[in-house]
Amino acid sequence: MRAYILEHLTVFLFIALLIARIGDVLSTYLVTPTLKLEANPIVRKLRWPFALATSLVCFIPFYNTAIAIPFLVVSLMVSASNCSKIWVARAMGETKYYELMKECAQRSSALSAVLFLLSPCAFVLILGGLVLLFYPDPTHDWGFYIGVGIIAYALVLAIYVPKFFFHLRKVGSTPDPPQTN
Repeated sequence: MRAYILEHLTVFLFIALLIARIGDVLSTYLVTPTLKLEANPIVRKLRWPFALATSLVCFIPFYNTAIAIPFLVVSLMVSASNCSKIWVARAMGETKYYELMKECAQRSSALSAVLFLLSPCAFVLILGGLVLLFYPDPTHDWGFYIGVGIIAYALVLAIYVPKFFFHLRKVGSTPDPPQTN
């Protein structure tokens, strides 16, 4: 099986990336159909057409298989993270979950919240560093590109998660517009 996959690596990576991107988009939809809970401000702003367009990264292996690996790792890890939130978002409902997160953001000290939000990033970054330690040569080690993907995921978390926290604090501190009937 391994030999077959390696003979058809480009197509295999295309299919794997397509599955990973579908996983990301579908899990995002299951957590937050209106994108209220979306941490990525670009996706929140450009909405579902952009989220769907990100599936085009599945064509990267036809350009460069090595570059495809980090994209695959990040997409799989984002999908896994999203899937861990589906049950709560579905049980509470997106709006109620969003309101709870806003309330928590308001009640939290910004410093302690950001430190706790960055702690998973640190562990993921350490994992990526360990993979690079054991697979340091990009010309001989596919593990190198897996390590780069893990580090890229840690950086994505480090950027978007605190940014979303501050977004929640900002929208939580402004009064809701009056309802018109």
